[in-house]
Amino acid sequence: MRNFFLFLLLVLLVGGSLKIYSFLQYHSPEGIYLYFERGSSLRSISKILADHQLIPDPLLFEILARLQRKGNRLKAGEYEFSAGLTPLQIMDKMVKGEVKLYSLTIPEGWNLKEIEKLFVEKGLLSSEDQTPFTSNLEGYLFPDTYLYERRHTAKDLVAMMKDLFQKKITDALMEQAKIKGFSLHEWVTLASIIEKETAIADERGLIASVFINRLNRGMPLQTDPSVIYGIVNFDGNLTRRHLETDTPYNTYTRTGLPPGPICSPGLESLMAVLNPVQNDFLYFVAKGDGTHYFSRTLEEHNRAVNYYQLHRGPPPY
Repeated sequence: MRNFFLFLLLVLLVGGSLKIYSFLQYHSPEGIYLYFERGSSLRSISKILADHQLIPDPLLFEILARLQRKGNRLKAGEYEFSAGLTPLQIMDKMVKGEVKLYSLTIPEGWNLKEIEKLFVEKGLLSSEDQTPFTSNLEGYLFPDTYLYERRHTAKDLVAMMKDLFQKKITDALMEQAKIKGFSLHEWVTLASIIEKETAIADERGLIASVFINRLNRGMPLQTDPSVIYGIVNFDGNLTRRHLETDTPYNTYTRTGLPPGPICSPGLESLMAVLNPVQNDFLYFVAKGDGTHYFSRTLEEHNRAVNYYQLHRGPPPY
């Protein structure tokens, strides 16, 4: 009888070893995306994995996870499980939290309406949702590429953008702005105008100098992007009537800076305010190739407008 029990134990041990070996050598047959809610138990995770043929035995997966003290370390989220993964590779992937990440790029120079529209297109915001894009955020959502998980909400992403802005605006930079005579709001406002005026990095310091020179002389900034920002339902055609109609953002009818930023400026535009190119330029006009011609006098500026915009007369220089 004793020999029988020893034989039975040996059979069980061999059978169990073969089952464990077979389990460990198992490879998932095909790739799949799965989402695990926060608070999911090890048992429910094991069952979901087995139901989708990612593992052959949910009980063995649970036992191995507990033996390795990983049972409570599997992280929630959306995972991309490729074909050919073993159960232990799947376990390690979930312990490390290698969840699927999505990307969202906010270009420099976009305003709140454009950012909100992108959120809607990405499915991050619907008409039923309460919008996180309040007017006081204009200019303070840092333009960059953000990685996010499926569980993240529009509010979470807005918080990421605000946090990155605060990280970029260091105490040292704030001190420089203060020395230049700008509050944070004034600094960001001027930087946002510079951002909209040019996409040429080398010109930002020149344009900053023009606006600062005009501010110091009490001259109106006369910047079209600010006027456009203040027009309700702008159709893309800026007219003389628009330039003559007073709004808080009309920098032709009012001197000084507009009430606030008109877009999200990038770091280069922010730095241009702090490090303008030293000169006495007061005017600039688009040359039609993305760059601008800068002038010191109104007479020279008018010649530049005739030459580059109206295509008549001699070059201004």
